[in-house]
Amino acid sequence: MAHLIIGHVGTEDARVWVRGDKRKPLAFVTWRCEGEEGSQEEIIVLEERHDFTGVVVLTGLPAATEVHVSVAFGNDKNTQPAQRFIPEFSQGSFSTAPAGNTSRPFSFLLGSCNLHSLGIISSPDSAFERLNQLVDEHHPDFMIHCGDQIYYDIPIPSKLPRIEEYRDKYKDAWEDCVPAAQLLTRCPHYMILDDHEIRNNFHNDMNVNVGSVDYLKCISLKAYREYQHIHNPQTYGNQALYYAFERAHGRFFVMDTRSERYEKEPDNQLIGERQMSKFKAWLAQGSAQQIHFIVTSVPFVGQVRNGDDKWCGKSYMKQREEVIDAIVESGITRVCFLTGDMHTSYYATMDIESHDGTSVTLHEVMSSPLNQLGKSSLSNYRQSFAAVTGNGNKYKVSLDEQHFYDGHSNVVLMNVGQDSLTMNVYRTKKSRSAELQITIGI
Repeated sequence: MAHLIIGHVGTEDARVWVRGDKRKPLAFVTWRCEGEEGSQEEIIVLEERHDFTGVVVLTGLPAATEVHVSVAFGNDKNTQPAQRFIPEFSQGSFSTAPAGNTSRPFSFLLGSCNLHSLGIISSPDSAFERLNQLVDEHHPDFMIHCGDQIYYDIPIPSKLPRIEEYRDKYKDAWEDCVPAAQLLTRCPHYMILDDHEIRNNFHNDMNVNVGSVDYLKCISLKAYREYQHIHNPQTYGNQALYYAFERAHGRFFVMDTRSERYEKEPDNQLIGERQMSKFKAWLAQGSAQQIHFIVTSVPFVGQVRNGDDKWCGKSYMKQREEVIDAIVESGITRVCFLTGDMHTSYYATMDIESHDGTSVTLHEVMSSPLNQLGKSSLSNYRQSFAAVTGNGNKYKVSLDEQHFYDGHSNVVLMNVGQDSLTMNVYRTKKSRSAELQITIGI
């Protein structure tokens, strides 16, 4: 099992996730900043009710500095260093962000959909070996995991699940796959759930064969919080799964498009009212110099033909147009959606002509799948689609065949410049140059 995950890293703080066990429930987390003598240590007690997971928040770190961190485990606070258990991949490092809203170029990996539950036929080892190579070659500032980090429902369960089964899926994904445990120690990781962290196509008013929706949601989200969310930024308190962070001139709002959704009228929504309010406030706080990235586990711009589960679905179209209107009203023009889910990678655009005559282009980059058997072809999308919001803002979606990749499991490396983005699609099971490279003016 992964014992150390580098989570959110800011200019002077970091969230470091650790996991022990019943025999050694105390974690001794040690860190040292490059250029400084000596190290600091914090001891945390890991509780069985949280599956012995926990987070240490490092504060007072110097900006733009490499930090080395490690964890060891013991029986009690008096366990001496020589008697502490040091598991494999218990050491990691990261660099804190530069101070201020700089225009320094930065890069990040974007991926989703990590199938891991079918033994050798779905082994993610080679995919994560390639991800480690890309970290060596390109030194990304962080990685965004855009949903389906686990597949609880593959194989399909036929009985009432227990929380231990959800937890076991994380252990399957991050313990049996040694390269994944290694990757999680090497750069900051930001995560958000999609349906397979709960069950396929989850919404709060769905019908289930065993148990209840409330029960499934309760135990699955508890495991999700233990293994993924606690090392994310807690921007809006510990109850919200959505969050925000910044890096250089990039602003990121990571939406929770799964746990708050209702499909049936009159309650149909993809995100809740409070999340929508926080998102609009985040838009209003942006500036013209910043690039605004919106992370959504299902596509926002892309027009999916059978899109009931997506932003373009009948149940969610109203909220999609509410988001479009909010972006127009905010006046920001440098917007890029980041998404996954569909087992393809692409670059798509949404051109908006507002009711007052101004125009803006929304960009979308999809990265999927990191490791999967099935792929999704271009025929699953409408390459052109036009409509008008209730506020009179016209929008047109475009998806070009030349900007579409469905060949193999892959990951996207995003290079963020001052006025442009470069999308690089790399296969995750072959050490090759980029399969697709697109420069996006923004």
